[in-house]
Amino acid sequence: MAQNFKISFSLGESDVAYFRKLFRNARKTAAEQDPGEIITAVQALIGRVRQTKKTPKFVTETVTVLEDLVRMIQDEDYELPKGPRAEVLAALSYFANPEDLIPDQVPGLGFLDDAIMIKIAEDEFRHELWGYRKFVKFRSGAEVRPWTTVAKQRLPQRLVEQRRQIRADVESRKRARPAAWW
Repeated sequence: MAQNFKISFSLGESDVAYFRKLFRNARKTAAEQDPGEIITAVQALIGRVRQTKKTPKFVTETVTVLEDLVRMIQDEDYELPKGPRAEVLAALSYFANPEDLIPDQVPGLGFLDDAIMIKIAEDEFRHELWGYRKFVKFRSGAEVRPWTTVAKQRLPQRLVEQRRQIRADVESRKRARPAAWW
C-alpha cells in the first residue's frame, strides 16, 4: 500500500539571504544573456523535470509556474511591459544555469533547489502571474464564435481593453502588497 506524507520546512533568515543572493546574481547576469537562450534553457529544465521518473510530484507541479512565466513573456497578445519582462527574464536566468545548488541528476532531490527557487519566483511575481492567468482565461472564453468575421474583428480590441484593465489591476496589487525579494 502506497503511503503519502508531507514534508514541511522553513527557510531561516540566512537561508533566505542565500537565495536572495542567488536571485541577485542571476539578475546581474541576465542582462548579458540572450532572452531566447534563457527561455530555451528554462524549457529544457521543464522537459527534464517532466521526463525524470523519480521526480517528486510537488516538483513536477511546481514547474507549471515556470511554464506560465515563459508563456507570459512569449505571449504577443499579453504584451508584458518592458520592466516586468526584464524582471521575469532575470528570475528565469537562474533556471538557465546548469550549475545550481543540487545537481539535477541526484535522484529525488536534484530538482529540490529549483522547486524552492520556483516558489520564490512565484511569490515574487504573484501579481504578474495573477494578471496573466486572468488574461488567458478571458481570451480563451472571449468569443463564443471565434470563426465568424464579426468575432475576429472584435477580439483584438477586446484583448487590448482587457489587457489595459489587468495591467492597472496588477499595478494596484503591487502597490498594496509589494514583493520583497529583489
